[in-house]
This record gives sequence, structure tokens and C-alpha cells, in this order.
Amino acid sequence: MIVHSKSREKRWVHRSHNEIIGLYTYQPGEESLTGNIYLGKVDKVQKGLGAAFIDFGQGKNGYLHEKDFPQNVEAYHAGSPPVPISKCVHEGQKIIVQVTKDEIGTKGARLTAVIEMKGEHMVYMPKGHYVAVSKKVDDENRKVLRRLGNEWKRPEEGVVMRTNASGVKEADLHEELIDLRSLYERLEKVSLRAKCPSLLSRQDTFYEDLHEHLKKGGGGKIVFDEYESMLQVEEMCGEETKEKWSFELYQGRENIFKQYGVFSIWETAMKKVVWLENGAFLVIETTEAMTVVDVNSGKFTGKDNLEGTILQTNKLAAKEMAKQLTIRNLSGMILIDFIDMKKESHRDEVIESLSEALLSDRQRTTIVGFTKLGILELTRKRTRQPLAASLTIPCSICHGTGRVMSPETMAFQLERELWECERLDASQIQVEASQEVVDVFAGKQGIHLDRLQKALNKKITLTKITHDHPYYHITKII
Repeated sequence: MIVHSKSREKRWVHRSHNEIIGLYTYQPGEESLTGNIYLGKVDKVQKGLGAAFIDFGQGKNGYLHEKDFPQNVEAYHAGSPPVPISKCVHEGQKIIVQVTKDEIGTKGARLTAVIEMKGEHMVYMPKGHYVAVSKKVDDENRKVLRRLGNEWKRPEEGVVMRTNASGVKEADLHEELIDLRSLYERLEKVSLRAKCPSLLSRQDTFYEDLHEHLKKGGGGKIVFDEYESMLQVEEMCGEETKEKWSFELYQGRENIFKQYGVFSIWETAMKKVVWLENGAFLVIETTEAMTVVDVNSGKFTGKDNLEGTILQTNKLAAKEMAKQLTIRNLSGMILIDFIDMKKESHRDEVIESLSEALLSDRQRTTIVGFTKLGILELTRKRTRQPLAASLTIPCSICHGTGRVMSPETMAFQLERELWECERLDASQIQVEASQEVVDVFAGKQGIHLDRLQKALNKKITLTKITHDHPYYHITKII
């Protein structure tokens, strides 16, 4: 893991076996709100949606669904009917909420009223109503941890034992639970005096993400270019994490990313086309609603029969796509249009390749399956913005579509506007236009311009201007 934290924008790269498996960027003013806890006010209750919109002081109201209230978590685990939103909150009510997903596009942040306080070995929920243990813990330790959680927690509380809780001394786990409980109680007291809306607890996403990856990672080396950052991360880590990772401070003059050969990786990760090692390629298009991926055989023809070539390309594309999901932080609905496969067994092999490649992904991904049109559907848990959304803004010219009006379209539009001037009591019309629009509008040797001037009985003066896309503007009608 290579960490650059000297400048205001902080970045780090996760590399394994010389392959990039994660890119992370943190810009001041653009930090993720996920994990932050706020005192908010219920702005509107929508019974039809079964949700409330919460003003939590971040511009757009947050979305809080009825299933994310403690009452309904309790009802779910008790097997009782869900409590309707109108009985959970009312408009104007103050409420403590936590961000579970950042706002994306026009959608506001997703909120929950079931607060989670993360510790080294557990997640404490003041109103969680249940005990759970990581699926990666073996059966024997799972029973022990579940028993301890049920013994220690209060009736309304919830506890999730993490994977690294296995084998930890009972006294240490119990102390951690007490510390997390005290932390929330202090936060709750602050909320009684705080203005509404206001921030009660901020997650330092940069350090939290680093810490989480170190805890869950298999081990290796983490290199920093700043001593203070290295010290802070070391202090956050428990002994078992420090045993797996070696901490190093890079003190060279060259940028740390250049030194480790990953300086241009962000630029590469923003490209639409991703080439595969066999000459095939992926085209990745992301919209607010979904991400769509097209698999193309490109230059790859293969040495086997056609079906074998297609299967080989699709399996390679599946593995690469799993990596791209992590690198680009793609989430939500994802559709992959693989090269058409006739055999069901071949589709199963592609799904298996994708599933295996996703095992190292820390975000939950669900493979739904192939549609009747042969498109693979999957969903990936969304918590923060995709890489492209955090590093770029929509183009002011094409407004994010990637396309602009052609010179022909603009020229014909100008012609229609000028026809509307036919009945005006004017003899001259002055127009500014880009070179390519003038060429189409006027025609060879000005044939179309002459025809229009005669038809309208008006003098049309064209002034060529430099513009960054096909453009015109009627400046004066005299």
C-alpha cells in the first residue's frame, strides 16, 4: 500500500502481485460523509414511500426508510409486522441519524437511525436489538462470541462481532463494548444541547479506510511519505494488525507514486476503454442509473474454434471487470454485455470466473444472472461516489453526454431561426458563427446563403469566430 498524504489532497494505492487492486482519493471539501453521525430534523414524511426526508445540514435532505428505524429492526428480529413510517417519526422531530451512502447525482444521502459505532473487534449498535458474528469465524468460536454478545448487551442494544474478534480475550472484548457504549452515551448528551441540524461525530474517512484495509488485508508493506500520517495509522492499529504489516517512511525527493511506478494509474482508470492482454477490450459507460459494460473481441481471434475463443475472451473480461469494479469504485446496478454464448455451461463458467475474482473485493457484490438477452446483471453495494464522480465534473459544453451538436445541426437550426425573421421590418441580420457552421450554412461559394437572402429579402452578414464547439449567435437585427 502506497500512501501520499503530504498535500491537501490525499491518495493511496493498493497493489498486490504487481497489480493495482484499489485506488483511493480524498479531496478537501469532497470527503465522504459515510459513517458521520448528525442531529437532524424530519422535514417531510412520505407515507407512500415509507420514508422520511431528513434535514441534516448538508444541502440536500437525506433519505431515511422505515426499515432503518430501531422499531423495525426489533420487529424484524421478533417476527412482528413492520411499523409504518408515520408511527416512527413525525415532521419537525429531532432525530440522530448516520450516513450509510453518500449522495450521488440527484439522489440525497441514504441515512439510518440504527447508529453503528465501530471498534477494533466489534460494531456496537445502541438500538440494534440483535447479535451477529462474522461468517468467516469458525463454528466453535462463533458460538462463544454469540453467547458473550447476548450476555453483555442490554435488551435494546446490538452487537456484531468482527472476524478478528475470534481468539481475543473475553475481558478485552467486554472492555471494548463498554468503551463504545460510553462513547455513544456522551454523543447522545451532546445532541441534547446541540443546534439542529448539526454534526455530532465525523469519520476521518482517509484514516478509517486505511485502518479497515489493514485489518482485513492479508498483510504486506505500507509506505507513507509523511511521518505524522504513518504514526496516526500505527496508533489506530491493534497488535495483530501490526504483526501482519510492516510500516515504512519514504524520504526520497521524487513523488512517492513516481518512485513506485503508479503515478499515471488514475488517468488510466478514467478511460472508457480497457484493453485485455489478448487484444480484446471492455468499454465501460457509467450513468447515474447504472454502469453498462460492453465486451469486444477486438484483435483477438484465438487458436481454437469460435465458441472456445468467445469463452476464453469472456472469462478474461470477467476477471478484469472484477478488478475494475474495485479500482473505479463502481456500484449500484451493473450490466455486462459479454460476447454472445450459445451454451449454458459457458455462461456458468463466466459467472464462476467473475465470482472467484470478486472474492478479494471488500464490498458486497450480488451476481443476479444472465437475462434473456444474454446480459449479465449484478449489483455492488454503494457507499461512496465512483472514482470518476469524485475526480471530474460534467463538461460545460456537452453537459456530461460526451457529445455536442454537429455543425450541420447548428447550421440548419440557424436557418430555421432566420426564416422566423421573414416578417420582421428589418433589412439586415448579423450573425456570429464558428467556421464549420458558416461553411455548412453558406454552402459552396455561398450558394445557400445567397438563396436565403433572396427568399427573406434581407442582407445576412456572417462573422467567423473561434469557438470550442459548433456555435452561432444572432447578434443584431437592423
